[in-house]
Formats: sequence, structure tokens, C-alpha cells
Amino acid sequence: MERELDDILHCPCPSCGAQLQYSAEKEAMTCNHCGYTEKLTLGNDRIEELDFNRARTDTEHTVERRLFSCQRCGAKTVVNYDTPTISCGFCGSQNVNPEATKTRLFEPQGIVPFRISRNQASESFKKWIGQSIWAPNDLKNLARLDTLHGIYIPFWTYDVQTHSEWEGDAGTYYYETERVRDPNGNVRTQQVRRTRWWYRNGTYDQFFDDVLILASRQLPQQTIQGVYPFLLDQVVNYEPKVLLGWESEVYKVDPQEGFAVAKQQVDQRIESACADLLSDDTYRNLSVRTQYANQTFKHLILPLWICAYQYNGKTYQFLINGQTGSIDGKRPVSFWKVLLAVLAFLMLVFVLVTISGKKKRSNYGMTVPTMETPVVVKSTVSSLKFDVVSGMKKWVGEGSTVGG
Repeated sequence: MERELDDILHCPCPSCGAQLQYSAEKEAMTCNHCGYTEKLTLGNDRIEELDFNRARTDTEHTVERRLFSCQRCGAKTVVNYDTPTISCGFCGSQNVNPEATKTRLFEPQGIVPFRISRNQASESFKKWIGQSIWAPNDLKNLARLDTLHGIYIPFWTYDVQTHSEWEGDAGTYYYETERVRDPNGNVRTQQVRRTRWWYRNGTYDQFFDDVLILASRQLPQQTIQGVYPFLLDQVVNYEPKVLLGWESEVYKVDPQEGFAVAKQQVDQRIESACADLLSDDTYRNLSVRTQYANQTFKHLILPLWICAYQYNGKTYQFLINGQTGSIDGKRPVSFWKVLLAVLAFLMLVFVLVTISGKKKRSNYGMTVPTMETPVVVKSTVSSLKFDVVSGMKKWVGEGSTVGG
């Protein structure tokens, strides 16, 4: 028989005895029954960077099952011991299990409490859903918010000092004039771009602070980056009371695995910086060797709304940053809007090609003289002869040829 969970967090209302919950709207502990509000003061004096040498991989652990007794309705259910927040399947009450984080090698050091309430998240959804020009016209009216889960997600942050040595070939563009013959046989000149290469090397030193890496396997790292950034200067000491009324998760990605992801991001930023140092107009054969020092990390819990909505029988997901309200997700695309855009583009291309063709045809049959083409001009020149006897001028038309 499973052991009973005996360390469920209780935070009773001093006015009516009901369980208090953390309110994102009021940023305080509140009672949904009598309206009591209790200010929660949280400092940041316990947040510190840990030496990465301590970040050994967690040993494999068996998830123990425990018997959970709901304090509101008395129902008993079996849950995983490492579940930080437990929702009663009978009355829906939210309960916090402080022992869950102790099943991991590293407990949370800091937390960013929810700032975006459920109502604010819902309003953000309504605004966001109608912003896409490619979305169906009826999306805003027909999209039905299906699920809206406020959950605290585990993260790692990493600090590291880097020293990089780089080398490669820098390229500078220059231009040469060439004579070419066009399809009509005419000779013309044009500028041709060339590249002059030379070897270059150097060093690059950079300190990376708070590289944020997801420690959950529920969401891909690339997906959650759509609602970055989190304002990490607002992190406060981890306090289990803040979880009351919300869902949460313990980390599934250990610090070593998380640093491997962070290192990829750091290396990409270093390579980009070294490419800028190497390049003149362009570059090639860039090689970067990096050393890492003073590596530290910390474990944080950050707020996220994981949401889904229904449209035409399909489910679409989106995320909302529970601190800043930044939103990112998928929206349906209107087939007809895309089709009309493609047709409009093709029509524009057709018109431009037609106009260009008419201009070319209007030039057919015209002889444009050039320096290489002799010009033959025939004209009649009136010669003037002077009649000595009469002293009168007479025009005598005599044909003459100029130019052959």
C-alpha cells in the first residue's frame, strides 16, 4: 500500500479557513471565498550562481507513488511523489507538494511569479487571434478558447567566460571592366565583380550571462523562444506559496544536458561575432577554437500560459509569457486569401511582361546609327552662279552627291 503524502502545503485563510491562492492580478495571496488578501514579500537574497563542477548528472531515481488525501473533500488518489502541484480530480482544488523538488539534486533557487492573470491571458488571445492578415475572416468570431493552463516551467541559466581564437580568409570586392557581345551582336562594356582574398586571424573574448535553457521536455526549446524574453532581473527567492492555485513541473533535463544546449547557442553567437571580425566584404574558411571558464548555473521556475483553441474542428496551440504577456503560436491560414495573393502576383507579372514585350516590338525595323555604320545622305544643293553681264544672281539647280 502506498504511503500517504503528509507534507501538503497548507495556507489557510485567517478569515474563513479556506485555502489561500496566489493571485497574478493582485500579486498577493488571496482567498476566493471571502476576498481576503495577504501581501507576499519576496526578496532575492538566496539566489546565487552554482559552480558548474557540481552539475553532475542526476542519478537515476525511481518515481515513488504516494497516496494524496484532499483537504477540501477528503477524496484519496494515488499520485507521483515528484508532482509539485496536485489537482484533486473530484473537487478541482489545487494543492502544493513541497517535497517534490527535493526528489531532484537541485532545488529551485528563484521564481518569477505570474503577472498575467487568466483574464488578461484570455484578452491577449482575442487580440492576437485577429492580427494575422492571412487568417480567415471569421477566425476571431469562431475561434473557441479550449484550454488555458497557467504553469510554472523549470529552467536553467548559465554564465560562462569564453576566449576564442579565430582565423580565415577575408575578401575584398573590386571590379574590372570587360567587353562583351550581347545576343544582338552588339559589343558593350560591363563591370565584373572580383574578390581579393587574404589570410587574417585574431582573438575574441566574451562573457555570457544568464543563457536561458528550458529544463522541461513538455515543450521544444525553439517553441518557447517565441515568447522570450523573461525579465530575469525580477527573479525572487523561490517560495512554494507562489505555486498555490497554479500548476508546476520539476525539471526533466539535468544541468549537464542543459549546458550542452547552452553551449550550442553560445558557439553560434561566438562564430557570428568572429565572422564579423574576419570579414571585410566577405569571408571564407572561418575556423574558431573556444575555451570556456568560470562556468556557473542556477535553477529557476518561470511562468507560462500553455493554451489551445478550436477552429473548424482543429486544435491550435499557443503560448503566453506569464510575466510579460508576449504571445506566440499557430493560426490557421485562409486558402482563399493565399490564392488571391498568388493570382494578384501572377497578374502583376503578366502585365509587366506584356508592357515590356510591347516596348520591344515598337523598336523592331528601326535602324539606329552607330559609329561603325556609315551614313549615306543624298541632297540637292543649289549652287549660286553670278551673271557678270547682267549683274544679277541666278539660282541654277544642280544635283550634287555628298558621301558617295
